[in-house]
Amino acid sequence: MHKKLTRFDLFIAPRTWWALVLLFVIFAASYAFPALFNLGKIAMVILFFVAIIDLLLLVSPKILLSATRKTSEKWSLSDTNKVHIHIRNATPLFWKLKIIDELPEELQVRNFLLYTTLDSMRDSDVEYQVKPLKRGLYTYGKIRIFVYTPFGLFSRRISTGGEQKVAVYPSVLQMKRYSLLTMTKIARFYGVKKMRRIGHSYEFEQIKDYVRGDDMRHINWKATGRATNIKTNHFTEERAQPVYCIIDKSRSMNLAFDGLTLLDYAINASLVISNTVLQKGDRSGLITFSDKVGTAIRADNSPGMLNKLLDSLYFQKYRTTEADYEFLFNAIGRVVNNRSLLFLFANFESMYALHRVMPVLRKINKNHLLVVVFFENEEVEKYAYETSKSLSEIYNRSVARQMVSDKRQMAFELNNHGIQCVVTKPQDLTIHTLNKYLELKSKGII
Repeated sequence: MHKKLTRFDLFIAPRTWWALVLLFVIFAASYAFPALFNLGKIAMVILFFVAIIDLLLLVSPKILLSATRKTSEKWSLSDTNKVHIHIRNATPLFWKLKIIDELPEELQVRNFLLYTTLDSMRDSDVEYQVKPLKRGLYTYGKIRIFVYTPFGLFSRRISTGGEQKVAVYPSVLQMKRYSLLTMTKIARFYGVKKMRRIGHSYEFEQIKDYVRGDDMRHINWKATGRATNIKTNHFTEERAQPVYCIIDKSRSMNLAFDGLTLLDYAINASLVISNTVLQKGDRSGLITFSDKVGTAIRADNSPGMLNKLLDSLYFQKYRTTEADYEFLFNAIGRVVNNRSLLFLFANFESMYALHRVMPVLRKINKNHLLVVVFFENEEVEKYAYETSKSLSEIYNRSVARQMVSDKRQMAFELNNHGIQCVVTKPQDLTIHTLNKYLELKSKGII
């Protein structure tokens, strides 16, 4: 619903100051060239009458402008979200507009400005995009519109609208994008090594007549002996398997890359994984922890499960404490009743940090299929192989190279103990984790 705009303020436009400067230059030059004095007087009179007309048009009570902001109630984290400003002109005049939308302070945008024109008795839509990098509730302020006539000597500021709140949720757009890619039986993503899909799982479906193209190894000889034609066993993909995303919320997950923390990268990836798990007919669950368990949702595939997980991920916040993996082991024992696939999103920066929790990881992997997902520090890796120009830089880059080497050693150490792992850059977390799930699913080892 549009609201009439009544409050206004007047401002002198830059064009007016430039016009006055030009008049000053003409009158100053008239001391050397007297003929310019009359030209200056004519220009001053014209400027005076144009300014009067400009002011009368701007202060006219018949200016009926209205503006509304339109955007979705929920934004997707780290994605571009569209915002529309609809402006209506109920006057027979042409206007030039400068629009300042009071963006939420979380966006940290200080120079937001839009320009547009508005024909007489017409509507206009202005669109812009925002990219939120923090979850939470964002609050918009007013819409400030600076109205100019074609003369452009003065402007009238019109303020409209009130506070508008928008909730920034984990990336739903990313979830939908990957959902389309995983609808096929074999999901192959650009830039990722293709994976071989095993022909069947171990869940028996039924016995059917043999047709050309069936695998000869699946012939059921006992059934064939009792029938007049060849019979084959058919298998179906196992379903209702529990899959949990376990997210470390300790201080090590507060590192930021491209403005997004590791915790938020993990939350976005967890939403994509959970959606894919539910689409595949499996059951999805969630556990978050630091020095204590924050959220524990048992795996399920009920219709409202995805929304439940989405709302839970929205409220997750990192903690400044260290992660307690012994506490996590006990929590898994209470929450996870059956053998499950566990994706553990964590951040280990040294071999010592991994060795400290390795006994717990081995105990978890004994009862479940554990996949440890941790991050490469892209900035450290880039710094490690730059050219050194001083002794201190040589030392710092040696330390950086040791950190890069530790990441590879961590993956080797986990695999050596039979624990699956994914080492990835934060930007590639979702795609690598999703491919890992599909790989394990296709092999039938969940």
